[in-house]
Amino acid sequence: MGLFSKSAGSTGKHSTATIIAQGCSFKGDIELSGNIQVDGYIEGRIRTEQTLSISATGRVSGEIFASKVVINGLHEGACHADSIEILEKGKAKGVIYTNDICIERGGCFHGQTYPADKEKVVTISKEEPVKAAEAAPLTPPTQLKSAEISSTADKSAVPAAATTVKPAASATSTVTAPVTDTKKQVNARK
Repeated sequence: MGLFSKSAGSTGKHSTATIIAQGCSFKGDIELSGNIQVDGYIEGRIRTEQTLSISATGRVSGEIFASKVVINGLHEGACHADSIEILEKGKAKGVIYTNDICIERGGCFHGQTYPADKEKVVTISKEEPVKAAEAAPLTPPTQLKSAEISSTADKSAVPAAATTVKPAASATSTVTAPVTDTKKQVNARK
């Protein structure tokens, strides 16, 4: 996972990580400025200015506020982060607030995603912890139906195959994938 490398968000040669070892369980809130790796179990709120990594044996049940979150174990609850990665063995259940999410093949996410509110992602200073009422999810945006998208799109500006919209199984997500080479699409129509 690269937790101890400089590319993992290390701020210097004296940067350390807090490790919750496999077999260890912790109940309560954790607030720190460095990296944290969870190989055991944590129930409660976690706030870190750097990276929270949940290994394949790790479980976190509670709200997370971090700069980056890497999940290869299980997380249940709300997650506020600049960047979230769900790895091959990772499972996340709940509400995710981020502007950058990556789910590897085999990774699993059940819940809702919303754009991150920069003020709530993570800033550990002398501020009060975010109250549950303030952390309540925003009203999700309305999803257009396929017919509405077709009628409102400017067909001359974008080829019809340039965007694929798949209806969501529930009201949790919409997948949009741009076509990388529109020339192939145009030539294929001729």
